[in-house]
Amino acid sequence: MSGMRNEQRDQAAYRPPSTPLDFAQGSLVYASHVRRRRNRMYLHAAALLILAVGAGFAVVLLADWLSTVMK
Repeated sequence: MSGMRNEQRDQAAYRPPSTPLDFAQGSLVYASHVRRRRNRMYLHAAALLILAVGAGFAVVLLADWLSTVMK
């Protein structure tokens, strides 16, 4: 048997529900909107990174092709 009573165990596992508002910014902004905005920013950053890598790959292939043509 556990030394802790059921009420204490339940109270230790209980987390209060998170507030839907983010008061840190000084205005009433819903936390879900902040999360969506942050996720959209990460999505745009990932898309730009993929485009940059693709463009770099295309430049390397073009430079290699031009070097073989110039020979």
